[in-house]
Amino acid sequence: MKKANKIIQLELNEISKEVIQQLIAKGELPNFARIDKEWSYLSTSSEQEYDKLEPWIQWVTAHTGKSFSEHGIFRLSDAENLEHPQIWETLSASNVESGIIGSMNVTRGATKGGVFFPDPWSKENYAYPEEIKPLWDLISKQVQGHATGKTSVDDLIKGLKSLLKYKIPPSLYAQIASQIVAQKINPKKKWRLAGYFDKLLFEIFSTTQKSTDFRYYTLFLNAVAHYQHHYWRNFDRSPFSPDINYDDIGKDDDPITFGYKIYDEVIGQVLKQKSDDTLVLIVSGLTQVPYTEKEVQGGMNYYRLNDHQGFANLLGLERDAGFTVFPLMSRDWQIGYDGEDQRQLILARLSGLTVRKQPLFKVKENTPGYIFIETAYTRQTTAEDRIVDGAGKDIAGFNDVFTNIAIKSGHHSGTGHLWASDPDFGKKFPDREMPLTSLYDLTLSNLGV
Repeated sequence: MKKANKIIQLELNEISKEVIQQLIAKGELPNFARIDKEWSYLSTSSEQEYDKLEPWIQWVTAHTGKSFSEHGIFRLSDAENLEHPQIWETLSASNVESGIIGSMNVTRGATKGGVFFPDPWSKENYAYPEEIKPLWDLISKQVQGHATGKTSVDDLIKGLKSLLKYKIPPSLYAQIASQIVAQKINPKKKWRLAGYFDKLLFEIFSTTQKSTDFRYYTLFLNAVAHYQHHYWRNFDRSPFSPDINYDDIGKDDDPITFGYKIYDEVIGQVLKQKSDDTLVLIVSGLTQVPYTEKEVQGGMNYYRLNDHQGFANLLGLERDAGFTVFPLMSRDWQIGYDGEDQRQLILARLSGLTVRKQPLFKVKENTPGYIFIETAYTRQTTAEDRIVDGAGKDIAGFNDVFTNIAIKSGHHSGTGHLWASDPDFGKKFPDREMPLTSLYDLTLSNLGV
């Protein structure tokens, strides 16, 4: 296996080889068809327990070479607690610079120089250099729906100036603007925005790559993972109940095919730009399979708070009193606290909340100073359903403070996928199965570090 002058790692979160092969057969993915035929392929393995098959755990494993039992990072945005160097930190110690765009649950750490644009769910703006911080702020507030849920005019102006510096194509500006207008007129078109966000990340990545001469780059894209979790039944209805349909997209919409075609375009652009001494890796981290376990009860419904800070205020956990609220992906969020009194108050206010006598939240403590909250109620609701506390006090109408964001259709699997442009990559694994922990050392080895 020859050494590479540069490595580009496309982190296409949770993509499914089975879906790719179906779409290749339909002639929809010419670039995936090319790499599936010409590149080396390995399956990757990760954790065995389902609660550890989360992308914010597995990507930490991929970036550190450490299993969960070693790195201990269990929640999204907890990478700041990492005690192991991520690959860009190790490379930086050897004076190799990196461009990290969108990678999940990461921190810049001890990295010197380079470009660092973390996922939009980070608690803090670790973007580097300083000139791209306004762009991260703009994107993060849109994706997370931060405490205010609003973007100020000043944020917008600063973010757009940063976008202009990155020479985003006018055609993409037009697509995004058209999408925003379209989804205001018809909310059932909102699902497309995740795909356009991935396109935007690719343009930031592309500009970074063209304007720098680093030896290691990553690009993390997540729209397909989102589409599979939410809309698999619109791609293939055969495993699912015909009685369950989505209310938030058109009957004939197919988000999964839409997302994979965007990724196919990204691969095509990367292949055009890559030099002969560049190793390209396409890594999924883990994958998804159709989820049908709860079809008989109307599916597994995911609910997200409309205003996380507003709901915390209803419980007497106001920001002014020192409680900090952090919306995360999907139905998850966190509350930060200072001191044991605040911790006990949060637990007391959250633990007794119910809907139809069923627990509203699942509360966990894995990170000192923070309480992780997951919306545990997943049954279908009506306009009459109320949230009540342990004393029977009415807190709010469920549908007044929550939105049904999905009926689960995709389920995590610990087997992931890796394609490498070097046909000899991974030959040390004769059965073509590789632990995800091995990616770290293989990358360093390929770069001669």
